[in-house]
Amino acid sequence: MFEWNPEKIRFRIDSVQRSTFHQQIARVLAGKFDDPSSVSLCDAGCGLGFLSLALSEHFKQITSIDISPLALSVLQRETTVRGIRNISILQEDLLYDPKVIPGLYDGMVFSFFGNVSEILQIAGPRCHNRIFILKKNDHHHRFSVSHALREHDSMAWALKDLREQGLRFTKEDMSIEDGQPLRSLEDAELFFRLYARGEDKNLITRNYVRSLLQETSDDEFPFYYQRPCIFSILTVDMSSYHHI
Repeated sequence: MFEWNPEKIRFRIDSVQRSTFHQQIARVLAGKFDDPSSVSLCDAGCGLGFLSLALSEHFKQITSIDISPLALSVLQRETTVRGIRNISILQEDLLYDPKVIPGLYDGMVFSFFGNVSEILQIAGPRCHNRIFILKKNDHHHRFSVSHALREHDSMAWALKDLREQGLRFTKEDMSIEDGQPLRSLEDAELFFRLYARGEDKNLITRNYVRSLLQETSDDEFPFYYQRPCIFSILTVDMSSYHHI
């Protein structure tokens, strides 16, 4: 399971402050409702909450849920600084928390979080309209050097599960740049070591890392790791789930 720590948080904040990644996703999701300003949406497994912040510009109410108090403290700080009042922040283990209010949300977003069986377990009793599953569409962990995704986290596995469940859904393919600005070569090595898996760690040498980076004209961030996030949005009609 992914775990946040101060260094991962620092790198992610550097990235999102120089990217429109979450804003682009939020606009796409808002376009899937006739009147998003009347919609209550849950950002499930929200992490640092930057997607929640972008969604709050379009939707009536956002409920942001994550298990990590460290991650949620970032979102709490951002909502306070920005004066955002339509985000409710909850620390919960969504898979095991018994405090479920049936049909509470018009929609739920699962952004690179959970496999289909876990998502349906969470969303089934909580969501009465539709869920949005953002699922990576490539075969490797995005910031790992060579490590393949686990089979049950893959797009093929998700599509198979949804079809076997007999659920109505649509699939929209997307590719949005979501790379990493870096303050130094030392920082770049640290970044790749944070996300390296298994034998990948042996590949993280200064020369190897340098070969992955672009030089920039930015004095604060002289290096950039360019990496598009290739994914799909699976929009699932929850009425078809509740009638199974």
